[in-house]
Amino acid sequence: MLSADEAGRILFHATPHPLWLVDEENNVSPVNSSAEAVCAAHRAAQASGVSPPAVAGALAADGSVDGFLELVRRAVTDSRTVSCSVAMPDGGRKEVELFAVEVVCGGHRYTVAGLTARAEPPDWALRDPVTGLGNRHLWERELPRWSSRSGCVVFLDLDDLKEVNDLHGHVAGDRTLAAVGHTLAALVPPDALLVRYGGDEFVAVLPIDDESAVGAWAQDALRHVASVALPARLPVVPRLSHGVAAFGPGGLRDAVQRADDVLYERRGVLLPAMSGGRIILTREGRRGLRGPGDDRVSSQPGAFGTGFGPEFEDYLRTQYARAMEQARGFVAFVDPEPGSAAVEVGAGSGRITFDGGLAERVGPLGQLLVTDPSGAQLQAARRHAQGRGLDWVRFLRASAEDLPLASGTADLALGALFLHFTRPERALHEMARVVRPGGRVAISAGLEHRWPPAWREALEPVRRLLETQGLALQHFFLRPGQLEEMAVSAGLSVERSVTIGPHVLEFPSAELAVGFWRPVGLVRLPLRGHGGDRLAHVQEEFERRVRAGFAYHPPAAWSILDGRLVSVVARRRA
Repeated sequence: MLSADEAGRILFHATPHPLWLVDEENNVSPVNSSAEAVCAAHRAAQASGVSPPAVAGALAADGSVDGFLELVRRAVTDSRTVSCSVAMPDGGRKEVELFAVEVVCGGHRYTVAGLTARAEPPDWALRDPVTGLGNRHLWERELPRWSSRSGCVVFLDLDDLKEVNDLHGHVAGDRTLAAVGHTLAALVPPDALLVRYGGDEFVAVLPIDDESAVGAWAQDALRHVASVALPARLPVVPRLSHGVAAFGPGGLRDAVQRADDVLYERRGVLLPAMSGGRIILTREGRRGLRGPGDDRVSSQPGAFGTGFGPEFEDYLRTQYARAMEQARGFVAFVDPEPGSAAVEVGAGSGRITFDGGLAERVGPLGQLLVTDPSGAQLQAARRHAQGRGLDWVRFLRASAEDLPLASGTADLALGALFLHFTRPERALHEMARVVRPGGRVAISAGLEHRWPPAWREALEPVRRLLETQGLALQHFFLRPGQLEEMAVSAGLSVERSVTIGPHVLEFPSAELAVGFWRPVGLVRLPLRGHGGDRLAHVQEEFERRVRAGFAYHPPAAWSILDGRLVSVVARRRA
């Protein structure tokens, strides 16, 4: 008849699971041949210089081993199995579960620890049903496979998925996710790991150590993702923000966090452009883009266009059709590249963007950010965009002298006739700062012209009022060559310039004359920062003189002769 000790030894050796015995002094001993084989495999792994997996160091030799004991303590304390991996005799690894139970024998307390094969979930449980990619469960299962490897992780976030769901329905949102997932799956290397990490988040792990090379891969992936919109009949162009981080052995989880941090900092990217350029908003810019206030009428002195009413818009579209021709001519002169990242500064209600064809030239595979300090003007521009189905154009309330954009990112910054309502040198420096080295800045502005006597009469009381307040009336038009000089001062190299005109600017009514000139820098710029009371007093006197002058001067007397426009295209020096 067998003794209890002999029966225990036979039982231990007969079980197919590797088993170890941990005594009260934390000494670890293998108690069956399966456990001895695991220990031998780990010793071989250590001798060959291979970094062992989670249990490896614990089982490499007899005795007290902290790593293994920590797993055992967790299993005993939580009354559950603990996931880990072990080295196999053939040099591979196996994902296993560690279990542990406490027993008392002969007045001594022991812990029996063993390994069992991890139950494999069915394939459908590891796949995201929308994209077909691996899901979070697959991600957690695959992490140990990368524990001794190095590479780069790319964290990707699908922009505006909530907006797609809200505006076009969740079916459209799923179609967008599926198109993105299929496109990314076709681009990753065969030995990479790609999963849908969360609702609108994807993670790719590439076995490439070069972070810049992986960054280039990510940029190429963004362009491919954007290009699927038309073939897949998606309601919007899918856009991805991304972050990249390199990792070494054991560092994948930390790299995911770093990549997510990089993505957060870059999340101000409005729309990655096909050109590779990108417009990146600062935190202030993101608040301005998404927060309230764009619909409020601007009370800021110098806000371009405040006071332009429907009568003026009708006038432009009928008697002043030349303005539309000038807008189209300016866009043709600039010649924006399709798919580029463009910022229009001082856009007003969108004459260059929409009537001039800028949005059409840039196209939905590029970026177009329309900025202006006036909320009323931006609201009008938004209505134009909605009426033309241009939902990919973005709008930001911002001053030309302080653009809340990251430096050196956009391909093109342009603006027509807005310099007269700004501090022009500061505005040009801001535009030059925003574009990347080799990127372009394009400006048009008005040149000096002759003033009709009627306008001089209307401006005289304004000049006298400003003098009494210690201010000087500023002439807001530029002398020939001045725009080119300012461009060079801003660090730009002038490529070409053109002057159009002379022509006559006509004002057939007092209302149109007041509506056009009231916001112009002749009145507003000298008073910037000097208080609303001064501004109102000067404007009232100016308007009174214009209306009175129209009573005894014919409309032709108010026409401005010899008006000329100069347009300049310059590049930011490397």
